[in-house]
Amino acid sequence: MLVPTGTLSPLHHRLLRELDLCDLPAPDADIASYAVRNLDTDDVRDALPALLWAGLVEQRGGDHGTLGLTTKGAAALRGAECDELAARLSAVASFADTVARGAAPRPAGYALKRLAEGAWTLEQAEAHVAGSGGE
Repeated sequence: MLVPTGTLSPLHHRLLRELDLCDLPAPDADIASYAVRNLDTDDVRDALPALLWAGLVEQRGGDHGTLGLTTKGAAALRGAECDELAARLSAVASFADTVARGAAPRPAGYALKRLAEGAWTLEQAEAHVAGSGGE
C-alpha cells in the first residue's frame, strides 16, 4: 500500500528518491537511464501504475515522455525518510541500554556506529556486543 495510509515498498522508495534528484525518461524510452541507476525496467514498469494512480509520480508527454515527482510524491518520500530515521534513532536509544549494562567500549562503539548508519539492526548490534565479551 502507498502513503499516506501505508508505507512505500523498497522499489517505490528507490524510484521516488531517483525522481527527487531529476526527472527520468519513461522506462520504454531510455533503458540506459535505468541501467546506470541499477534499476530493472521491467520492475519499474510494474511499479509505475501504482505510483501514477497514487499521484506520487506524473508522466509528461505520453508513454515515451518523462516521469517526474509530484509534490505529493516528495511529501511521501520525506515521510518515509522520517519514519526510517525515527526507527533508527529508536534503535540507537535502545542500544544505549545495552551499553549502560557494561558493554566493552570498543565493540559497543563499533556497533553503535553501524546501528546509527543503518547498516545493522538493533539485534545485530546487541549480538556483536554480546559476542565480544570483553575488549
